[in-house]
Amino acid sequence: MLGIDDTWQADLVEMIPYSSTNKGFKYILTVIDVFSKFAWAIPLKSKSGEDVTASFSSILTDEKYPKNLHTDQGKEFYNSNFTRLMKKFKINHYSTFSNLKASICERFNRTLKEKMWQRFTLNGNNKWLDILHDLVTSYNDSTHRTINMKPKDVNSHNEEEIERRYALLDSKKTKVFKAKYKVGDKVRVSRVKQLFEKSYTPSWSTEIFTIQEVMKTHPPTYRLKDQDCKPISGIFYEQEIYKTNHPDVYLIEKIVKKKGDRFFVKWLGFGNEHNSWINKDDYK
Repeated sequence: MLGIDDTWQADLVEMIPYSSTNKGFKYILTVIDVFSKFAWAIPLKSKSGEDVTASFSSILTDEKYPKNLHTDQGKEFYNSNFTRLMKKFKINHYSTFSNLKASICERFNRTLKEKMWQRFTLNGNNKWLDILHDLVTSYNDSTHRTINMKPKDVNSHNEEEIERRYALLDSKKTKVFKAKYKVGDKVRVSRVKQLFEKSYTPSWSTEIFTIQEVMKTHPPTYRLKDQDCKPISGIFYEQEIYKTNHPDVYLIEKIVKKKGDRFFVKWLGFGNEHNSWINKDDYK
Protein backbone atom coordinates (compact mmCIF):
# COMPACT_ATOMS: atom_id res chain seq x y z
CA MET A 1 0.00 0.00 0.00
CA LEU A 2 1.44 3.34 -1.07
CA GLY A 3 -0.72 5.77 0.88
CA ILE A 4 -3.86 7.87 0.78
CA ASP A 5 -5.22 8.53 -2.73
CA ASP A 6 -2.62 6.34 -4.41
CA THR A 7 -5.25 3.90 -5.71
CA TRP A 8 -9.02 4.06 -5.80
CA GLN A 9 -11.39 1.37 -7.02
CA ALA A 10 -14.79 2.01 -8.59
CA ASP A 11 -17.76 -0.15 -9.50
CA LEU A 12 -21.48 0.00 -10.28
CA VAL A 13 -24.18 -1.59 -8.12
CA GLU A 14 -27.33 -2.45 -10.06
CA MET A 15 -30.60 -1.44 -8.36
CA ILE A 16 -32.95 -1.69 -11.35
CA PRO A 17 -35.72 -3.73 -9.62
CA TYR A 18 -36.27 -0.87 -7.16
CA SER A 19 -36.14 2.10 -9.55
CA SER A 20 -39.90 2.75 -9.44
CA THR A 21 -39.76 3.50 -5.71
CA ASN A 22 -36.49 5.47 -5.93
CA LYS A 23 -37.32 8.29 -8.37
CA GLY A 24 -36.04 6.32 -11.36
CA PHE A 25 -32.51 5.79 -10.02
CA LYS A 26 -31.20 2.41 -11.22
CA TYR A 27 -27.53 2.26 -10.20
CA ILE A 28 -25.10 3.28 -7.50
CA LEU A 29 -21.57 4.34 -8.41
CA THR A 30 -19.33 3.15 -5.58
CA VAL A 31 -15.76 4.37 -5.11
CA ILE A 32 -13.26 3.45 -2.39
CA ASP A 33 -9.75 4.54 -1.46
CA VAL A 34 -7.81 1.27 -1.21
CA PHE A 35 -5.52 2.61 1.53
CA SER A 36 -7.89 4.45 3.89
CA LYS A 37 -11.04 2.45 2.98
CA PHE A 38 -12.94 5.75 2.71
CA ALA A 39 -15.90 5.26 0.38
CA TRP A 40 -18.33 7.26 -1.75
CA ALA A 41 -21.67 6.16 -3.22
CA ILE A 42 -23.57 8.18 -5.81
CA PRO A 43 -27.02 7.30 -7.23
CA LEU A 44 -27.38 7.16 -11.02
CA LYS A 45 -30.35 6.95 -13.37
CA SER A 46 -28.26 5.37 -16.12
CA LYS A 47 -24.84 3.85 -16.58
CA SER A 48 -24.03 5.89 -19.67
CA GLY A 49 -20.49 7.12 -20.00
CA GLU A 50 -21.71 10.69 -19.62
CA ASP A 51 -23.61 10.04 -16.35
CA VAL A 52 -20.87 7.91 -14.79
CA THR A 53 -18.21 10.46 -15.72
CA ALA A 54 -20.21 13.34 -14.24
CA SER A 55 -20.81 11.43 -11.01
CA PHE A 56 -17.19 10.38 -10.63
CA SER A 57 -16.08 13.93 -11.39
CA SER A 58 -18.25 15.21 -8.54
CA ILE A 59 -15.96 13.63 -5.92
CA LEU A 60 -12.74 14.96 -7.47
CA THR A 61 -11.13 18.25 -6.51
CA ASP A 62 -7.80 19.88 -7.29
CA GLU A 63 -6.51 18.50 -3.98
CA LYS A 64 -8.43 15.19 -3.86
CA TYR A 65 -7.98 12.67 -6.68
CA PRO A 66 -6.20 9.31 -7.07
CA LYS A 67 -2.98 8.54 -8.88
CA ASN A 68 -4.49 5.24 -10.03
CA LEU A 69 -8.04 4.03 -10.64
CA HIS A 70 -8.93 0.34 -10.86
CA THR A 71 -12.26 -0.63 -12.47
CA ASP A 72 -13.67 -3.49 -14.50
CA GLN A 73 -13.76 -3.29 -18.29
CA GLY A 74 -17.32 -1.98 -18.56
CA LYS A 75 -18.18 0.63 -21.19
CA GLU A 76 -19.36 2.92 -18.41
CA PHE A 77 -15.68 3.35 -17.51
CA TYR A 78 -14.15 2.99 -20.97
CA ASN A 79 -15.56 5.78 -23.11
CA SER A 80 -14.44 9.14 -24.45
CA ASN A 81 -15.98 11.15 -21.58
CA PHE A 82 -14.33 9.11 -18.85
CA THR A 83 -11.01 9.04 -20.72
CA ARG A 84 -10.98 12.84 -20.92
CA LEU A 85 -11.60 13.06 -17.18
CA MET A 86 -8.72 10.67 -16.48
CA LYS A 87 -6.40 12.73 -18.68
CA LYS A 88 -7.48 15.98 -17.03
CA PHE A 89 -6.42 14.74 -13.59
CA LYS A 90 -3.57 12.58 -14.96
CA ILE A 91 -5.08 9.45 -13.40
CA ASN A 92 -3.75 6.06 -14.47
CA HIS A 93 -6.93 4.09 -15.23
CA TYR A 94 -6.52 0.32 -15.52
CA SER A 95 -8.32 -3.04 -15.34
CA THR A 96 -7.13 -6.54 -14.50
CA PHE A 97 -8.79 -8.08 -17.60
CA SER A 98 -10.40 -10.84 -15.57
CA ASN A 99 -13.84 -11.95 -14.41
CA LEU A 100 -13.18 -10.88 -10.85
CA LYS A 101 -13.97 -7.30 -10.04
CA ALA A 102 -11.94 -4.81 -8.01
CA SER A 103 -12.04 -6.85 -4.82
CA ILE A 104 -11.92 -4.09 -2.19
CA CYS A 105 -14.74 -2.15 -3.84
CA GLU A 106 -16.69 -5.38 -4.25
CA ARG A 107 -16.41 -6.05 -0.51
CA PHE A 108 -17.67 -2.54 0.20
CA ASN A 109 -20.60 -3.19 -2.16
CA ARG A 110 -21.52 -6.32 -0.19
CA THR A 111 -21.33 -4.42 3.10
CA LEU A 112 -23.45 -1.59 1.68
CA LYS A 113 -26.10 -3.98 0.36
CA GLU A 114 -26.24 -5.93 3.62
CA LYS A 115 -26.88 -2.72 5.56
CA MET A 116 -29.37 -1.59 2.94
CA TRP A 117 -31.37 -4.81 3.08
CA GLN A 118 -31.48 -4.63 6.87
CA ARG A 119 -33.05 -1.20 6.55
CA PHE A 120 -35.47 -2.49 3.91
CA THR A 121 -36.70 -5.09 6.40
CA LEU A 122 -36.90 -2.57 9.22
CA ASN A 123 -38.70 0.08 7.16
CA GLY A 124 -40.95 -2.32 5.26
CA ASN A 125 -40.03 -0.89 1.84
CA ASN A 126 -37.22 -0.84 -0.75
CA LYS A 127 -36.50 2.88 -0.72
CA TRP A 128 -32.71 3.13 -0.75
CA LEU A 129 -32.28 6.62 -2.21
CA ASP A 130 -33.17 8.36 1.06
CA ILE A 131 -30.92 6.18 3.23
CA LEU A 132 -27.85 5.90 0.99
CA HIS A 133 -26.05 8.94 2.39
CA ASP A 134 -26.60 7.81 5.98
CA LEU A 135 -25.37 4.28 5.23
CA VAL A 136 -22.14 5.52 3.65
CA THR A 137 -21.57 8.07 6.41
CA SER A 138 -22.03 5.30 8.99
CA TYR A 139 -19.55 3.09 7.13
CA ASN A 140 -16.89 5.82 7.01
CA ASP A 141 -17.50 6.52 10.71
CA SER A 142 -17.06 2.87 11.79
CA THR A 143 -13.75 1.22 12.67
CA HIS A 144 -12.47 -0.87 9.76
CA ARG A 145 -10.97 -4.19 10.81
CA THR A 146 -8.04 -4.02 8.37
CA ILE A 147 -6.73 -0.62 9.42
CA ASN A 148 -8.14 -0.67 12.98
CA MET A 149 -9.36 2.88 12.45
CA LYS A 150 -12.34 4.77 11.07
CA PRO A 151 -11.84 5.56 7.35
CA LYS A 152 -12.83 9.19 7.94
CA ASP A 153 -10.03 9.56 10.50
CA VAL A 154 -7.19 8.45 8.20
CA ASN A 155 -5.00 11.41 7.27
CA SER A 156 -1.42 12.42 6.53
CA HIS A 157 -0.58 12.51 10.26
CA ASN A 158 -1.41 8.83 10.87
CA GLU A 159 -0.58 7.54 7.39
CA GLU A 160 2.70 5.94 8.53
CA GLU A 161 0.88 4.08 11.28
CA ILE A 162 -1.49 2.58 8.72
CA GLU A 163 1.45 1.72 6.44
CA ARG A 164 3.07 -0.24 9.29
CA ARG A 165 -0.16 -2.13 9.85
CA TYR A 166 -0.37 -3.07 6.16
CA ALA A 167 3.28 -4.18 6.25
CA LEU A 168 2.50 -6.44 9.21
CA LEU A 169 -0.51 -7.91 7.41
CA ASP A 170 1.58 -8.49 4.27
CA SER A 171 4.26 -10.30 6.28
CA LYS A 172 1.61 -12.65 7.64
CA LYS A 173 0.12 -13.19 4.20
CA THR A 174 3.53 -14.15 2.84
CA LYS A 175 3.45 -17.19 5.09
CA VAL A 176 -0.09 -18.12 4.06
CA PHE A 177 -0.28 -17.53 0.32
CA LYS A 178 1.71 -19.96 -1.78
CA ALA A 179 1.32 -20.21 -5.53
CA LYS A 180 -0.74 -23.25 -6.50
CA TYR A 181 0.58 -23.35 -10.08
CA LYS A 182 4.00 -22.90 -11.65
CA VAL A 183 5.46 -21.52 -14.88
CA GLY A 184 4.79 -23.91 -17.75
CA ASP A 185 1.57 -25.39 -16.35
CA LYS A 186 -1.19 -25.84 -18.92
CA VAL A 187 -4.45 -24.27 -17.77
CA ARG A 188 -7.95 -23.41 -18.85
CA VAL A 189 -9.52 -20.05 -17.99
CA SER A 190 -12.83 -19.74 -16.16
CA ARG A 191 -15.82 -18.02 -17.63
CA VAL A 192 -17.99 -16.95 -14.72
CA LYS A 193 -21.68 -17.34 -15.46
CA GLN A 194 -23.24 -14.24 -13.96
CA LEU A 195 -25.85 -12.82 -16.29
CA PHE A 196 -29.35 -14.32 -15.86
CA GLU A 197 -28.03 -17.10 -13.61
CA LYS A 198 -28.56 -17.58 -9.89
CA SER A 199 -25.08 -18.87 -9.11
CA TYR A 200 -21.52 -17.93 -9.97
CA THR A 201 -20.73 -21.38 -11.34
CA PRO A 202 -17.49 -21.43 -13.32
CA SER A 203 -17.20 -23.08 -16.70
CA TRP A 204 -13.84 -23.47 -18.36
CA SER A 205 -12.46 -22.32 -21.71
CA THR A 206 -11.85 -24.90 -24.38
CA GLU A 207 -8.61 -23.17 -25.35
CA ILE A 208 -5.57 -24.12 -23.30
CA PHE A 209 -3.10 -21.51 -22.06
CA THR A 210 0.37 -21.73 -20.52
CA ILE A 211 1.44 -19.97 -17.35
CA GLN A 212 4.13 -17.51 -18.41
CA GLU A 213 4.83 -15.85 -15.07
CA VAL A 214 3.84 -16.28 -11.42
CA MET A 215 3.34 -12.82 -9.91
CA LYS A 216 4.49 -12.22 -6.33
CA THR A 217 1.18 -10.74 -5.23
CA HIS A 218 -1.19 -11.47 -2.37
CA PRO A 219 -3.02 -13.59 -3.32
CA PRO A 220 -0.84 -15.03 -6.11
CA THR A 221 -1.73 -14.01 -9.67
CA TYR A 222 -0.57 -15.29 -13.04
CA ARG A 223 0.30 -14.06 -16.51
CA LEU A 224 -0.65 -16.39 -19.35
CA LYS A 225 0.25 -16.92 -22.99
CA ASP A 226 -1.75 -18.63 -25.70
CA GLN A 227 -0.72 -21.55 -27.88
CA ASP A 228 1.00 -19.18 -30.29
CA CYS A 229 3.12 -17.93 -27.35
CA LYS A 230 1.39 -14.54 -27.47
CA PRO A 231 0.95 -12.98 -23.99
CA ILE A 232 -2.64 -12.62 -22.75
CA SER A 233 -3.54 -9.14 -21.50
CA GLY A 234 -3.90 -8.71 -17.77
CA ILE A 235 -3.44 -11.05 -14.82
CA PHE A 236 -5.49 -13.95 -13.51
CA TYR A 237 -6.30 -15.13 -10.00
CA GLU A 238 -6.08 -18.80 -8.99
CA GLN A 239 -9.87 -19.02 -8.90
CA GLU A 240 -9.93 -18.15 -12.58
CA ILE A 241 -7.61 -20.85 -13.89
CA TYR A 242 -7.68 -24.62 -13.75
CA LYS A 243 -4.78 -26.96 -14.48
CA THR A 244 -5.64 -29.50 -17.16
CA ASN A 245 -4.31 -33.05 -16.97
CA HIS A 246 -4.91 -33.62 -20.68
CA PRO A 247 -3.46 -30.60 -22.50
CA ASP A 248 -3.15 -32.46 -25.79
CA VAL A 249 -6.84 -33.43 -26.02
CA TYR A 250 -8.99 -31.11 -28.15
CA LEU A 251 -12.71 -31.17 -28.92
CA ILE A 252 -14.08 -31.00 -32.45
CA GLU A 253 -16.88 -28.48 -32.94
CA LYS A 254 -17.83 -29.70 -36.42
CA ILE A 255 -16.59 -31.40 -39.56
CA VAL A 256 -16.28 -28.74 -42.26
CA LYS A 257 -15.68 -31.16 -45.14
CA LYS A 258 -14.54 -34.67 -45.92
CA LYS A 259 -12.05 -36.02 -48.44
CA GLY A 260 -11.54 -39.75 -48.57
CA ASP A 261 -10.42 -40.95 -45.15
CA ARG A 262 -9.65 -37.43 -43.94
CA PHE A 263 -11.80 -34.81 -42.22
CA PHE A 264 -11.29 -31.05 -42.28
CA VAL A 265 -12.46 -29.97 -38.83
CA LYS A 266 -13.15 -26.86 -36.78
CA TRP A 267 -11.82 -27.13 -33.23
CA LEU A 268 -14.10 -26.10 -30.38
CA GLY A 269 -13.01 -22.78 -28.90
CA PHE A 270 -10.63 -21.88 -31.74
CA GLY A 271 -11.00 -19.57 -34.72
CA ASN A 272 -11.21 -20.76 -38.31
CA GLU A 273 -7.48 -20.11 -38.78
CA HIS A 274 -6.88 -23.22 -36.65
CA ASN A 275 -9.05 -25.50 -38.81
CA SER A 276 -7.08 -28.54 -39.95
CA TRP A 277 -7.17 -31.97 -41.55
CA ILE A 278 -7.21 -35.11 -39.42
CA ASN A 279 -7.35 -38.80 -40.26
CA LYS A 280 -10.70 -40.54 -39.96
CA ASP A 281 -9.18 -42.95 -37.43
CA ASP A 282 -8.33 -40.00 -35.14
CA TYR A 283 -11.96 -38.85 -35.05
CA LYS A 284 -13.58 -40.14 -31.87
